Amino acid sequence: MKKSLVALATMSVVSSAFADIDISGGVKMYGVLDQAITTQTLVNNGATTIYQGMFASSATSRLGFKGSRDLGNGLKGEFQIEQEISPDQSTTMPAKNRGTFLGLSGKGGTLRLGTQETTAYETFNFDVNGRVEYKPQVWRYTTSSSTQDRANNAFKYISPEFGGVSLHGMMNFSETVSTATGSAVYTSIGAKFQNADKKLKLNVLRDQLTATTGAIILPGALNVSIGSASTGTTTTYATYATTTSTTQSSNPLVRTIGAASYDFEKVYLSVITATSQMSGIGKLSTNTFGIRVPYDNFKFALSYGTGKIESTSTTAVDGTTVNDTTFGTYYNFDKSTSAYFLYSNSQFSYLDRSTVVSAFGLNYRF
Repeated sequence: MKKSLVALATMSVVSSAFADIDISGGVKMYGVLDQAITTQTLVNNGATTIYQGMFASSATSRLGFKGSRDLGNGLKGEFQIEQEISPDQSTTMPAKNRGTFLGLSGKGGTLRLGTQETTAYETFNFDVNGRVEYKPQVWRYTTSSSTQDRANNAFKYISPEFGGVSLHGMMNFSETVSTATGSAVYTSIGAKFQNADKKLKLNVLRDQLTATTGAIILPGALNVSIGSASTGTTTTYATYATTTSTTQSSNPLVRTIGAASYDFEKVYLSVITATSQMSGIGKLSTNTFGIRVPYDNFKFALSYGTGKIESTSTTAVDGTTVNDTTFGTYYNFDKSTSAYFLYSNSQFSYLDRSTVVSAFGLNYRF
């Protein structure tokens, strides 16, 4: 009897300690597994390098948990924990955090704190082939900074929706002392619109990153660091010009991006226009158009983008033209499992550079 009372008391204490954890209510586990047999051929002024291997091509593999709970008075708490995973590596869980944040939402809007996708990265999803991971799109970037995708140490505000329009503001902190030089700061402001049936969508934004090391990068030029089998050295391919260090807030990387899409159900159309520039480095201006057509369990997607480099750091590349054609075929076995084929051909007039990628893969989402 005494043992039963002790056990009951212990269970009561444990239950009380974990009373705020409700695994089944408002908490969702989700993820993506993506692997493709990928071939990438890089041509640089007559020299050819070929990469072949397993790679996540249509989406980054990841595992996450997210949820929300009602806090009363119209206020909700929310969270997301997301970790990148690499099925093709011996270490499945690399030390790379993805969107991981805490937030509050209510009548006044939503505030989130943590590592979050930028509004620009969300806008890139307008492309008919999505945010494919070998990144062939000419609008993707002009510098080596990864902040175009995600910003850490960031707070983000999303306004309530008025007539289909919501405003988005974001800023990250460098976590350095005030006397430090080169403290990176990322800021973004934009607006999103969708009509009542969500068929028409529009995004516009302007963001900037200060105190970053920048160099003009060939869009889509590099999938991975390509190693030589004989020497183990890494082939340097991506940069147009010598990297230039920038440490002053007066010399930020500035991007202006607009995108529109309309889903006609039988046809999906999209356009993305963007400029990315940095004083002392250069400017990339691009336009990308796309069409996606569903047929039974298939989806066929084709995009074409063209752009031009205005280089102030290296006169030899000033006026360089870039273009990319990407074709994707997707077959959905069910709502979770799909197979795909992706082909991308990117051409750059400077030194007759080109990048051709093909990938056969499987994607599973839950």
